[in-house]
Amino acid sequence: MATSGKQASVDAVSQGLSLRGNVSETGRLSLPAELRRAVGLERGGPVRIEVIDGAIRIRTMKEVKERIRALARESGLADKASVSDFLGWRAAERADEAEKAGGR
Repeated sequence: MATSGKQASVDAVSQGLSLRGNVSETGRLSLPAELRRAVGLERGGPVRIEVIDGAIRIRTMKEVKERIRALARESGLADKASVSDFLGWRAAERADEAEKAGGR
């Protein structure tokens, strides 16, 4: 099966290769179309911008939300997804801690 030039570029970008962009004098950053396609920003959208170890990292909000959900699943909090459930869980945890401290 033949791969289109655009798909080959997206595949190359998703494999960690880098492309050149440009920051204007006013601070606007131009992202090459191949990068935008690789992360699902063909038509733009909200992103999270972070500085990590001196490097700028740009993540889509979809990726950020997926990571938060994964952390919640890993921590066992996925079943306590609502605010009221979380507050109830924390109240029970505090009560247990107070009971243990009072029993000493």
